[in-house]
Amino acid sequence: MNRVQFGEGACEKTRRYMDAYLSNELLVETNHEVLRHLDGCPDCTSELEMRARLRSRLKSAVQAQAVPPELTARVRERLRKQESRSWFSMNRLSAGWRPYVMAAAGIVLIGTAIWVRPAGTALPAVGDRAAQASYIQKISARVARVFKPGLGDHIHCALFRKYPENPPGIQEMEAKLGDEYKGLLPLVGPAVPEGYKVVLAHQCTYAGRKFVHLTMRKGTDVISLVIARKNEGETFTALSPEMNASGVPVYQTATENFQVAGFESEHYLAFVVSDLKGTVNLDIAVALAPAVRRLLS
Repeated sequence: MNRVQFGEGACEKTRRYMDAYLSNELLVETNHEVLRHLDGCPDCTSELEMRARLRSRLKSAVQAQAVPPELTARVRERLRKQESRSWFSMNRLSAGWRPYVMAAAGIVLIGTAIWVRPAGTALPAVGDRAAQASYIQKISARVARVFKPGLGDHIHCALFRKYPENPPGIQEMEAKLGDEYKGLLPLVGPAVPEGYKVVLAHQCTYAGRKFVHLTMRKGTDVISLVIARKNEGETFTALSPEMNASGVPVYQTATENFQVAGFESEHYLAFVVSDLKGTVNLDIAVALAPAVRRLLS
C-alpha cells in the first residue's frame, strides 16, 4: 500500500483508511497522517469510535461461538478456489447495491479473521520502559483522546507491575488514597465479578498527570478503576453514550483486547478498563457510575 498524503478532502481519505488503521495494516507514514487528522477532527474521531465499537461487538459475538476445528482449512480452501473468480458477480449488481454487498462481505471476513488470527499484540517485559511507552502509544492511538488517560494509566500502572504475594490491607490502601478518595474502596467490591479482589489502591502519576487508581485482580486478570481531574475542555459529551446509569451517561470504546468504559462528574473523568469479554466491563462501569459520581461531587 502506498503512502497517502492527506490534504484537501482529508476527512474522506481518513475514513477510507479507518478500517485498515484499526487493523494496524497501514504504512507508518500513512498511520501518522491518520493520527494527525484525528487529533483535529472530532467528526472523524466519532466515526472511528463507532467503527471500533462495531468491531468490538462483532469480536465478542464471534468469540462466544464454538470454533469448528475444521474452520481454518475450510476458509483456506474456499479462498484458494475463489482466486480465479469473484465471490460476488459485481458486474450484475446495480451501482446502488454494490456498497452493501461489499460491506456484508467485509463483515464475514472480519468474523473469520477474529477466529483464525492471533489475539493481539504481546505485552512488553515489565522492566522494558522504552517498549512499554511504545506499546501504550500504539494502543492508545486507536481510541478517542478523552479515553487515552484511563487506558494509558491502566496499562502503565496495573499491567507493567509485579504484584506482591500479600496485597496491602484496607487501612494501608485507605491511607494511600487519602481521605478524599478512600470512600471508593467499599464501592468497587460489589461491582466486579466474583473472585476479584482489590490488590492496589493509591494515587499515582503517569505522563505528568495525577491519577487515583484502584486495581482488582483475579489470577492474572486485572480490572482498573482510574480517576483523573479534568483538563480544560475534556469531556465525553462529544461522543454517543453506550448506556445510561441512573442518569449518568456511560461511554465505551475498545482497542485490541482492552475494553474501556468512561463517565464523568463536573471536575473528574472516571474509567473502568479491563480485557473482559462481552459487556462485562461496561456492566461494571454502569454499576459504579452513580455512586462514584456522587462521591466525586
